[in-house]
Amino acid sequence: MAFTIAEPCIATKDTACVNVCPVDCIHLRKDEDGFSGTFQLYIDPDTCIDCGACVPECPVSAIFPNEDVPENWREYIDMNADWYKLGREEFDAKWSQQQAGIYVAKVASGELKEEGVVEGFDAANYGL
Repeated sequence: MAFTIAEPCIATKDTACVNVCPVDCIHLRKDEDGFSGTFQLYIDPDTCIDCGACVPECPVSAIFPNEDVPENWREYIDMNADWYKLGREEFDAKWSQQQAGIYVAKVASGELKEEGVVEGFDAANYGL
């Protein structure tokens, strides 16, 4: 059973979890193309070895073993898998409007950390 990164990571994208992963299954890293245009990080369920090293590193408690993902965030299991299975265009078509809505809600509530701002975000691109 793999781990999943859920909603609290949206717009936070703290990469401490990436740095401790022994099998490099968490992306995007800050130095990867597309990092600034994504809403969150994702765990590859086919590469994850279930070590749990990432869990205590997450400052927003966004990482869960799949069997422990809260019910209201269960769709993030599929979202994490889709990041690796689908092409970027297909992934964005399926998930980005939902993620953009959460992002906007975090901006409105003042919840965002300064380093979590998604560069180049334009709500109009997501129907908001």
